[in-house]
Amino acid sequence: MKLFRLTCILFAACFLAACSVPQYVNVPVDYAPKLNFNRAKTTIVVINHYMPDSARNRNKRVLATFKAAAYTAINNAAVQLHALPGVKVVQLVDSVNFTANTDSVKFLANKYKASYVLAFEDFKGETKLQQDYYNGVPSVYRVSVVKTSFTLYEANGIYFKRLNGEAEINDNNPYGNASSLLAHGGPLFDAIRNSALDALKDYLPYTDYHDRPLYANGDQLSSSVELIKAGKFDKAFQLLNPLIDGPDPKLASRAAYNLAVVYEAQGDIEAALDVAKISNQKQPNDFAKAIIVDLMKE
Repeated sequence: MKLFRLTCILFAACFLAACSVPQYVNVPVDYAPKLNFNRAKTTIVVINHYMPDSARNRNKRVLATFKAAAYTAINNAAVQLHALPGVKVVQLVDSVNFTANTDSVKFLANKYKASYVLAFEDFKGETKLQQDYYNGVPSVYRVSVVKTSFTLYEANGIYFKRLNGEAEINDNNPYGNASSLLAHGGPLFDAIRNSALDALKDYLPYTDYHDRPLYANGDQLSSSVELIKAGKFDKAFQLLNPLIDGPDPKLASRAAYNLAVVYEAQGDIEAALDVAKISNQKQPNDFAKAIIVDLMKE
């Protein structure tokens, strides 16, 4: 009986070691703006083109909340643009007397000697399906999001660019339209601010955070995990890089994946994507597939 019990314990230990739960690291990734305003000193006029439809919704409280939500998006966009070097913002939206501006873009640009006019167009709430990975296993769930839209006009009023943003509402209640979302309050306004940031993301520096699983099976991979968590990326690279060309395809694949996380943490998205693809080529795995999808969006 004792021998049988000992055998069971050893079997369980081996099973747990083989199926060890991956460790996670929170990776902050800093992104520089993809686009820059092309003058040393740029003036941007911020206006509103949006008005809630009072014919369809006559509830004054809901209409007032719609306006407040729109102003939240507009004001956050103005604040973020004003923080950019060399950018001056003229905010023409009144939070009290909230109306849609009907002046021409060319007139406003001439009046304020502006290079651009940014107009807030609309926002809406909706639900959609989202896929995420936990311990390498994909799961699909429904989330509520807010979408905002802006138009960035050049001073001549002829050329323009649509700027669309989206942000998840961090709330457990599955609302599906703007009216019901507004009635819920706080989480919506946070999402609107984030959605405005997302609309302007090409012009703003920002930091994104990813919870990345790491392979920790074996001494070498475990050591790399500790180094990555400690932010010692150069040492993690020195440990992982030789393993990629080793004879064990499983170890090579996992080392390449961990190295992809190292590159991402250092902000080298192109190198991270290349190594993540190598990981999946050495031996297909869900961790590499998931990070490849994310990196291709970045």
